[in-house]
Amino acid sequence: MKRLFIIEDDADVRDMLVFLFENNGHEVIKGDQAVTVEELDSIKPHVIIVDYKLNGASGNDVCSRLKANEITKTIPVILYSSTEDIPVKGTTADAVAGKSLGLEDLSYLVHRLAFLN
Repeated sequence: MKRLFIIEDDADVRDMLVFLFENNGHEVIKGDQAVTVEELDSIKPHVIIVDYKLNGASGNDVCSRLKANEITKTIPVILYSSTEDIPVKGTTADAVAGKSLGLEDLSYLVHRLAFLN
């Protein structure tokens, strides 16, 4: 079982993602953009999914903060949006998943990245 950490502020989208990944055999932990590196170090997620547009924050900024830290830089991060496609240029994410990527493809992407880590 792989552990996923999801940073998503829309409750409906978050619940959909939790349902999708738990039904695919993953352990899912929900959090917000204020998560600390120490918290992530204790959780030890295999993949982090970050909403592209968070209330009061940019998912890309959260991703950059995680990738700049020695403790979290090797954890694969997916920058995700259920409502729009994400510009790939300028992101430090390991993968981007916009609205054009279906849930089945997102599940496959998470599975692939989780087993690399």
